[in-house]
Amino acid sequence: MPDKEIICIVDDDADHCDALGFLLDNEGYEVQTYSSANDFLTVDHLRCDCLILDYKMPGINGMELLELLKIKGFTSPIIFLTAHADLDMAIKIFKDGANDLIQKPADSDKLLKAVGDAIEKFKIVHMHITGESGEAAEKLASLTNRERQVIDLVSMGLMNCQVASRLNLSERTVETHRANAYRKLGISNFAQLRKVLLLSGQV
Repeated sequence: MPDKEIICIVDDDADHCDALGFLLDNEGYEVQTYSSANDFLTVDHLRCDCLILDYKMPGINGMELLELLKIKGFTSPIIFLTAHADLDMAIKIFKDGANDLIQKPADSDKLLKAVGDAIEKFKIVHMHITGESGEAAEKLASLTNRERQVIDLVSMGLMNCQVASRLNLSERTVETHRANAYRKLGISNFAQLRKVLLLSGQV
């Protein structure tokens, strides 16, 4: 089983932070939460595959933390959260290297897609694709026709119930096919599925 991607959340709103952590944990990510920028900066040997960062916080705010991380050479994708987005803010955030900006309270589907896309793009840019492409294609070839139908629909962002409706199957059957496909592919979440498909040249 591959290591889980680690999602770090920096948000002084404890309830919102817990809700995001629960959502991401259920999706198969490992979640680390921090109530302030200072807490995040004081962690030694930090591994973070994607940073979800609140824009407005006491002390060091989100933009100030972004600047500090750039100085430290932090290169992982960053997704900003804000309760009051405007055009000037969005322009500055993206100009300074953030990957996405999401309105609070964060929509679950939108956040999961943003995290998955950010991690996927980052890994593809930084990995040596040679060799991994062939391995991804071989793993996909090991799937049954039904397993492949299920993951193709899942990769489009459909929920299990929607896949079941499309394929005229029970939701439990879809869950079984999805679990079997994930096991054969050596993955545990949506972001890893997208990576396998991208490496194989099928998205």
